[in-house]
Amino acid sequence: MMRTTGTNTEKKTLLFGGSFDPVHKGHLYIIEKACELTDYERIIIMPAYKSNFKRGTKPASAAERYEMLSIALADLVLPRDAEIILSSYEIDKKGISYTYDTVRHVYDEYALKGKLGFLMGNDLLHDLERWYNYEVLRELVTFVCFTRDRDSLTYPGDADIIFYDVPPYKASSTDVREGDFSELTTDVRRYIEEHGLYNS
Repeated sequence: MMRTTGTNTEKKTLLFGGSFDPVHKGHLYIIEKACELTDYERIIIMPAYKSNFKRGTKPASAAERYEMLSIALADLVLPRDAEIILSSYEIDKKGISYTYDTVRHVYDEYALKGKLGFLMGNDLLHDLERWYNYEVLRELVTFVCFTRDRDSLTYPGDADIIFYDVPPYKASSTDVREGDFSELTTDVRRYIEEHGLYNS
């Protein structure tokens, strides 16, 4: 069950953002692994305002993506107790959200223990230095990367990065939008069908 105590006590915190269009079992697997392998006490899930969808597939609205995340997280069973917070900050803010701005918001909004963790895919590491305000961002966060292929990765040497050896989970939001609902939870699939989402 999702832990959303709403308390703002000082906790070691991890930020996990994305389009979540829609949320699938692969996303939930990442959250479970974050609880299993790390010592973060609070995980903030941050859906983006606009979905970075691929051509030929139809995205869901921000409100629909947020609702599907809420549904999926409600039934999530974690390997240990942790606070899970679903944040609407980027959705409410609208427009383009730079990681730096979102990170500053988290520091302003929550009581953090130590440096904020930022969970990311290894496909983004090689481009880190081009991120908006990277020189400041790298001082604010520890980049947390799940991968089984660290030796082949290219990334800036001045970034604070922690790698975890995590087997990949094959699930794709693109496949869902194209009609494959096999990697959805039962309740998220029901929501999609009831609202007629991802119909071509």
